[in-house]
Amino acid sequence: MLMVMNNNRAYHEEVMHLQRIGNRRNRGIDRASIGAGLDDPAIDFAKLAQSLGWYAEGPITDPKDLAPAVKRALAVVKRGEPALLDVVTQPR
Repeated sequence: MLMVMNNNRAYHEEVMHLQRIGNRRNRGIDRASIGAGLDDPAIDFAKLAQSLGWYAEGPITDPKDLAPAVKRALAVVKRGEPALLDVVTQPR
């Protein structure tokens, strides 16, 4: 199993929902992101996966690093082991 994580470092869908509701109800949206961020501190999902026995790489922040990481992870998956790639993306 290969898992490629779309890590936007937040529960951003929740933020967007709260912003929509706030706008619809004519309320401020300045506090919509409270409690939704996963960036202070940033969670190291690769280390978390490794602690569970998975092969893992990340956080991958540079797009040029993604293809080589996929190649390495696929080699692990072909051996029958799980792999995680933690890919940091934009919030939206």
